[in-house]
Amino acid sequence: MGLGLFFGLIYLSGPRNVWEELKAVGGLGFLAVVGNVALSFFVWTLSWFLLLRGAGIKLRWRQILYPMLAGSAVTYLTPSAYLGGEPVRVYWVAKEAGVSMAHVMAPTMVERLLSGLSLLFFAVIGGFFALFSPAASLAEKGAIALGLGVMAAFLTLGVITFSLNLQWLSRTIRALGRIIRWRGMLTRLAESASLMENQIHHVLSHRFWHVLGSFLLQLVTVFLTYIRPQVFFYFTKQVLFTFPQLSLFFTLNLFINALLWITPGGLGLTDGGRAGVFRLLGISISSAFAYNVLFRFVELIQVGVGIYVLLRRGILRWRFGRVDLQVERKEKSS
Repeated sequence: MGLGLFFGLIYLSGPRNVWEELKAVGGLGFLAVVGNVALSFFVWTLSWFLLLRGAGIKLRWRQILYPMLAGSAVTYLTPSAYLGGEPVRVYWVAKEAGVSMAHVMAPTMVERLLSGLSLLFFAVIGGFFALFSPAASLAEKGAIALGLGVMAAFLTLGVITFSLNLQWLSRTIRALGRIIRWRGMLTRLAESASLMENQIHHVLSHRFWHVLGSFLLQLVTVFLTYIRPQVFFYFTKQVLFTFPQLSLFFTLNLFINALLWITPGGLGLTDGGRAGVFRLLGISISSAFAYNVLFRFVELIQVGVGIYVLLRRGILRWRFGRVDLQVERKEKSS
């Protein structure tokens, strides 16, 4: 469905026009797009690497890079733009370092929390311009304000919960375990959640410089995503977007990814949504889809590498037309 919708939208926007826009990027523009995606991934990985170091997990850079590639590939293919591959990279690193999954999950959760705060930082800027933009309807402005408010509320709740070690997650699971007593599964899950919450609190309260460094790296990662339209359209049309235009695109694209990332990679759905946002900025549909095609191509190379390392590791297996995530029974039960 995603592929059909993606190619259908390209057909409606004019394949010849899209191809001409792609040729206009040129070799230097293509390298700039590849560099943007690669540098964004590198800085993101460095952010997680720093937090793992702060948690006492001292692995080499390559031992972090491979699970990050694998986890990002799973996230890209699952129906969520921002979550999905964390269990894969946590399982991989825990096995590599010989520590519990709860120990690795703690810095990973902190990394996701810092990523959310970084996204919120840029989204609030874009939301400010969107609320005063004549191009956005009253309903769109209300949806943006509501979405930013909900996002800020959840992130604030997460920061307070983990910083003060309130143990809300484990307490909630333990309370449910008193009602649902199926083989004590929830009780064991509550113990693992409590251990993870203690580890998160330790990282946040005793590893300030690691957390601060990781947050700054997350801001750089989001900034590289923020300037993607400028990187592409500078080489195709020599367009220089204004700060409000880039901010508006980033914020609307954030909500598009959150709501329409249903197909693998959000294929088709998010592309159509982004094309609509580009129209608000005065960019033609064919130019918008050329942007989507080029960044999709580069991103899928990264996803392909991630799937390859999953296959090499034996975590992902293809057999009889089925894709299976392989987790050893002993590891799974622990």
